[in-house]
Amino acid sequence: MEPAHDPLALVIDLRAELEGLHHLVTSEPATAGRLAADLQHRAESAGQRETVAGALLCRAEACQRTGELAAAVALINRACDPTAPLSGENQVRASLLKSFVYNDLADESTALHHTMDAVTAFTDEVPRALRVRVLNKAADLLHDLGAADDALLWYSRAEALAVGDAQMHLLVANNRAYTALEDGLVDAALAGARQLAALSARYGQPLNAASLDTVARIHLLAGDPALAADLARQAVRATEHVDFRTADGLPYYLLTLAVAERALGRLEAASATLEQARRACTEQGYARVKNEILREEAEVRAALGDHRAAYEMLKAFCVADRELLSRQREAQARIRQTLFETVTARQEAARYREEARRDPLTGLRNRLYVQERLGELLAGGLPQPGGCLSIALLDLDHFKSVNDRYSHEAGDRVLQAVARLLEAATPAGETGSFAARFGGEELLLVLVTDDRGQAHDIVEDVRRTVQEHDWSTLTPGRGITLSAGLVARLPGDTYDSLLARADQRLYAAKSGGRNRVCFG
Repeated sequence: MEPAHDPLALVIDLRAELEGLHHLVTSEPATAGRLAADLQHRAESAGQRETVAGALLCRAEACQRTGELAAAVALINRACDPTAPLSGENQVRASLLKSFVYNDLADESTALHHTMDAVTAFTDEVPRALRVRVLNKAADLLHDLGAADDALLWYSRAEALAVGDAQMHLLVANNRAYTALEDGLVDAALAGARQLAALSARYGQPLNAASLDTVARIHLLAGDPALAADLARQAVRATEHVDFRTADGLPYYLLTLAVAERALGRLEAASATLEQARRACTEQGYARVKNEILREEAEVRAALGDHRAAYEMLKAFCVADRELLSRQREAQARIRQTLFETVTARQEAARYREEARRDPLTGLRNRLYVQERLGELLAGGLPQPGGCLSIALLDLDHFKSVNDRYSHEAGDRVLQAVARLLEAATPAGETGSFAARFGGEELLLVLVTDDRGQAHDIVEDVRRTVQEHDWSTLTPGRGITLSAGLVARLPGDTYDSLLARADQRLYAAKSGGRNRVCFG
């Protein structure tokens, strides 16, 4: 197949490929991660920033699912460039992945905070399956934090949105059933198992390995080890077809089978299944399930009457569990430090960015900020639809004589005082209005108002306030006044044309005697 040469077609192809990888990462994280890295490079070459961010987030989820949390954090941070806000979908994915990472660090409260950030970023453009995952995660975390009733409410919200999507509907039902299992609520857990069976029949989709394991454990809780063993075997066979894969899935499913076999008195079979579970664990990782296997082996050895072996395995389990806890704490500390350093670096970057756009003497915005923000407003970024955009260039009258007569320090203090008066007069809130120092004694007001007349009233009030201010402590025997040139945006105005017209009106105000506002 020949590569697409149409830029729009290329964008569509890259996005479609990314969407496929977001599905693949839940079942084949390692494969999806490799493919996402390739997609990222191609999207970078095509200048598709959002696709690049999406590929980075896909890689991050692949790392998170395989337990590489530090790598996941680094990729999330690369995707979340503070200078270029993410699209709604990528914002949701980034927040959800942060939630996963903090959940893996056993910090459920922070994980829930990031999950709620994802919820607030919902739009109609965010894929339904992604929204279901977020709502489902919120329910899981609420349950873990002890808010069982709230968890059920969020599971209901997730399920209502998931209806019609077999994979997502089964996911929500599985997680809700598992919480009942964890809480030892036999009737609720069995009801959850029945719902999973009903949904499987309704959608014509067999239960995946994770759901089969959940149902197996529910029947162990309910005292039916025979059915539990049968379901656990099905889970083991279905491992290659899971929809949401965890790295330690197969060993856990084998562990469930071994527990069921022990409960049935099939001790040799349980021992053989545990050996199979141990072999399913790779050399790297799987520490938690390895420990669970050790503990179950101790139970099997005790049931076989080999109390010495049971005792040794129990000791090994205790040592391994302490080592696991120590490693987890070290890993958590390293990752938390990475997160802290990233947050600190971003805070510093934000602070430097803010300082670079402030005049150090007056604290007003500076020319760089004016160039950026006024350009955005002219491009159609008015906070108030239908609002009127005006600018006023202001110049302190005969300011050189202030420096000459009272000193440059006195002149600086006058500028600072005028700056405070300007800020006090600038409309507050989210109007988009702001005051700036444009250079020397030249100041600027950018005003977003309902109409031209309101802008004129504001500038005239500023002029009058400066004239009537008590300047006796700074310039004894001399008042301070200013002249202003005010213009409203016209169709076709650019940054340069708007400023040029304001400068012309300022010149007219000075030529007309100063201490006045010329509006044109």
